[in-house]
Amino acid sequence: MMSTPMTTPCCDFCEHHCAIAPGKRGRCGIRENRDGTIVTVNYGELVSLAVDPIEKKPLYHFLPGTGTLSLALHGCNFTCNFCQNYSISQKEFFDRRSTEAVAPADIVAAAKKHRCESVSFTYSEPTVWQDYMIETARHVLAAGLRTVMVTNGYFTDEALTRLLPLIDAFNIDLKGDDDFYRVQCGATQTPVLRNIAPIAADPDTVLEVTTLVIEGSHTADMVVALGKELAERGVTVWHLSAYHPSFRMLRPATTENFLSNIYERVRAETLIPYVYLGNSRTTEGNDTRCAACGLLLITRKWLSIQNNIVKDGHCPSCHRPLYGSFVGTENVNQD
Repeated sequence: MMSTPMTTPCCDFCEHHCAIAPGKRGRCGIRENRDGTIVTVNYGELVSLAVDPIEKKPLYHFLPGTGTLSLALHGCNFTCNFCQNYSISQKEFFDRRSTEAVAPADIVAAAKKHRCESVSFTYSEPTVWQDYMIETARHVLAAGLRTVMVTNGYFTDEALTRLLPLIDAFNIDLKGDDDFYRVQCGATQTPVLRNIAPIAADPDTVLEVTTLVIEGSHTADMVVALGKELAERGVTVWHLSAYHPSFRMLRPATTENFLSNIYERVRAETLIPYVYLGNSRTTEGNDTRCAACGLLLITRKWLSIQNNIVKDGHCPSCHRPLYGSFVGTENVNQD
């Protein structure tokens, strides 16, 4: 009698669409085929749990000045040579950090204990452990808190359909042009840009995009071109963050002059109204001004709010609404 061969299903969590043979794992190192079913092997096993200012995500237009409970499991679907969190994202390091099983209800309890307004799925790549993120997000929303996903944006259409109703704010990395993605990240750019558009268009979701600017890999022309792609897709908030040596990429850090020059070109040549600088010692690019009248609305020092005069989500001078979620955060600061 002939035996029935075990199936080789494809994972629909990310755009790699890994076809995973029985007993094997996908590129992320945590999605495994067990008896014909793909499971997340470290479901609920947290490798990191901390309280952060929301500005660290970075999110500047979502509940400014508030705390967010940030969590991560091991795993990522990219192999970025410059990864800042490689010790928890890359599979060759999984056995070097201990984990702790934490139930979604306990996440909610911890967020309330620390007076956090939101829970952030961050540090590694939440796309690859989205089943745990989805279960946790449902508990968080039911408790009246908000949800944040910090991601490379490489999810499938099916995953986006699952995630969009459950995530209040996204920060998506746009890492470079397609050549950069292929050489440095083991991925492609197209799915990221495809996913940015519907998130930007969703009236119930806040989207901010981050690009880590690497001097020697990025040029000003490349970054400006990325900005034009983002503007075409309706992106309103863009963070340009300076690279520092990490993981396999040990070239010198991005200089302040290089970053500042790109910042000025982006502001002059793209239609993105709010552009910020990150990992920078300069005060330029930290504050929020009204996109209509130019009034200084929020001042920041590093990741701390110094002053916030936004009124009910509007500029108090010209009354133009700001993009994002500001209501109830006036004059909240972290000092």
